[in-house]
Amino acid sequence: MAFKSVEPNFVKIGQNIKIMRIRKGVTQSELAKKLGISQTHMSNLEHGRVSVNLKVLLRLSHYFSCGVDALLGLTLNTEVKHQEAEDKYTAEELLDILKVLKKQTV
Repeated sequence: MAFKSVEPNFVKIGQNIKIMRIRKGVTQSELAKKLGISQTHMSNLEHGRVSVNLKVLLRLSHYFSCGVDALLGLTLNTEVKHQEAEDKYTAEELLDILKVLKKQTV
């Protein structure tokens, strides 16, 4: 059986990071500082303009208390259920929903 290579979708990974960050209620700057990267690099990660290295991926996984597979969009776990809704909403629509929910809890 041949191994099928899967190319990472950095835009999707960035969207996952952004959604998790917003759900946790932290800014790009705050998260970047915790990860030891610049805010510019954090923005580039969230927009899929750069690849995410393993060190940052592991730090994100630890910070969000999720598996690396959830960040990569490979599985659906209890912490990140946005993949289920992807068929119905765009990432921007999900972010808008999260912003409204956040305002309701304040």
